[in-house]
Amino acid sequence: MTEELSIALQNKLLEANIEGKILNLVPLTGGASKEIWKFEVQDTDEIKQYILRKGSGIEGPLAIKTSDEALLQQEVKKINAPVPEIVAVSSLDEELGDSYIMKFVEGESIPRKVLRDNEYKDALPLLAFQCGESIAKIHEVEVNNLHYLQEKTPMDQLNELYSTYESFNQPSPMFEYTYLWLKDQDFGDIKASLVHGDFRLGNIIVSNSGLESIIDWELAHIGNPLQDLGWICGNSWRFGQNEKVVGGFGDLEDLLKGYNSISKFKVNENLVRTWQVFGTFRWGVICLIQAAAHLNGSVNSIEKAAIGRRVSETEIDIADLLFLGGK
Repeated sequence: MTEELSIALQNKLLEANIEGKILNLVPLTGGASKEIWKFEVQDTDEIKQYILRKGSGIEGPLAIKTSDEALLQQEVKKINAPVPEIVAVSSLDEELGDSYIMKFVEGESIPRKVLRDNEYKDALPLLAFQCGESIAKIHEVEVNNLHYLQEKTPMDQLNELYSTYESFNQPSPMFEYTYLWLKDQDFGDIKASLVHGDFRLGNIIVSNSGLESIIDWELAHIGNPLQDLGWICGNSWRFGQNEKVVGGFGDLEDLLKGYNSISKFKVNENLVRTWQVFGTFRWGVICLIQAAAHLNGSVNSIEKAAIGRRVSETEIDIADLLFLGGK
């Protein structure tokens, strides 16, 4: 497997005028839907590190193609937002499949290490503001070039999520109530923009100086940009550090200071709360989708099966937000 992959990598890199021997090809934790490989290329002068991000060719209903993720990051890099440099892109019908190769970014993406290791203790107080700034930069990307992304209003997404939830025939009183509650909310009258769709700890690379890079763009789309702010404030992404609303590491006030320092649309905490509930409902439906992919046999993945257990966590989190004064 690794020998065949090494040959495919070498062939693809030659198209980008990168020539050398593939060394130390190892798999990394890639989440529930992608393969991630780290490797080195040795030429006559030096050894350089790269990352391969590879899709299965079977994307979920909310995900874009892996190759389109690469194209999107190239657009984001034009406005100096922190994303990895893409060096090669492969389509599904090529030897390497639906994938791309990017330069390795030094840092850590595993949430529990970022939150607990002493190496990152000085970065954590800065991180919420930096995330706010970076999210605002993403929302300034020119969307006219992003024809491969779907555009959806909040109500489009909400109705789509509800239809997907209904299709599993697993009634949830909490999800039913949440859908009706969200239909009556103000999502903010703001111009449709690029939405990362999964901006959270785990999808950013952190060094001891703070945020270094934004990764994992498979849920990107065009829509209400405030979705990104509510998503990172979801309880599921605090990894046990529940008192810190922003990713388990920061305060909402600092996130909004960072965002409002760049964005022309000034966001308040009430709008973020509505998007928190939306995001939690969305994550609950995504958990159902992930579990179904394993149960129906399309993907054999213990991780996807285990994610199905988290549906009940999202129901509890929504109840906490709506009825119990949670934050």
